[in-house]
Amino acid sequence: MNPAIVVIGYNRPQSLLRLLKSIAAAKYPSEPITLIISIDYYDGPRHDEVVGIAEEYDWKYGKKIVSVQKENLGLKAHILQCGDLTETYDSVVILEDDLIVSPQFYEFSSNAIQFYHSESRIAGISLYAYEYEELGWFKFYPRDIGTATYFMQWSSSWGQIWTRSQWREFRKWYTAKVDIEGINAPDQVKNWKNSWKKFHILYLVDTNRFFVFPYKSYTTLMDGAGTHHQHDTRTNNVALVGENKQPVEQKFSSFPNEDISYDSFFQPLSRSVFLEQTGKEMSVDFDLYGTKRLHNFKNELVFGMKHSDNPILKCSNKLIPLEDNLYHALEGEIYDLGYLHDLRPKSSVYLQGKKLYSSRKVFAISEMAKVVLYRVLSKMKVGG
Repeated sequence: MNPAIVVIGYNRPQSLLRLLKSIAAAKYPSEPITLIISIDYYDGPRHDEVVGIAEEYDWKYGKKIVSVQKENLGLKAHILQCGDLTETYDSVVILEDDLIVSPQFYEFSSNAIQFYHSESRIAGISLYAYEYEELGWFKFYPRDIGTATYFMQWSSSWGQIWTRSQWREFRKWYTAKVDIEGINAPDQVKNWKNSWKKFHILYLVDTNRFFVFPYKSYTTLMDGAGTHHQHDTRTNNVALVGENKQPVEQKFSSFPNEDISYDSFFQPLSRSVFLEQTGKEMSVDFDLYGTKRLHNFKNELVFGMKHSDNPILKCSNKLIPLEDNLYHALEGEIYDLGYLHDLRPKSSVYLQGKKLYSSRKVFAISEMAKVVLYRVLSKMKVGG
């Protein structure tokens, strides 16, 4: 299956040129491939420069179409319009102009579409592999079982693939204007303004569908500055899969697989765990980054960063993936296993600093202050 490549441009000529150069350097099959460069309208001189780059670009692998909007759509409407191209091309690879691609991106895309096309609960395929989750910017450790992919109720916006059937199901849900307040997803996501990704994540949760993610990345983000980001950032720069001279067999994970499936908080799905402390199997929710609120938990038993007034077990975060600290009952001071009614919605600044100090993450300034306070107070206790 050969998807069309859809490049989304706006007002960044050099970014568009950089992406197109990386696309030109990729490997392709012998069959023709359609490239669509869709440019949103921008009232300024850079618009003509972007259009000129698109029109002059030499695409050697098939038909090239340059689509220039006559008025500004905005990113949300532009993505939705490009997703609708699945009605013409059966499947599409969507690439915004702040990305570059791996030489292997198209081979991965075609093979992944072929493998997952009949899975009705797969709602899209990502080319991007996360190193940090997007809610609290903690280091993300999906369980590696020796395959190429895992599953998550989170939509990819840094290189994504949709098939016609996947997009039709989302469009049907989106058009129905479902009440999103009752969907158990991050409040942070619900508060995003004018975002197609917000609705696609809520669609995944509401319909119990998943995005496919690779463990190794076929795209990387180059520009943090843009329509929705005021500053450049290196947080989401990731290593790309390099060029392979010989064909590479991608061992895709079969779906469903609970061991490598994650919810919209980047957390392992709730599951039954045998607990020696209780002598029985019990259903456990995970909150390994402390980003869930009490109303997000489905089960009475929670394993995570929130402080419990009566913990069944206290664990370290030394084992990776992090949920293994529960499975192996590795004692420590970072995670509490406790009942929902014993959890504190918010811990003291000292305790927050203590847990943050042991975390692997990108720190906000307020978090740095908590860590410093914890370190100062802990040294005073030792000294005193």
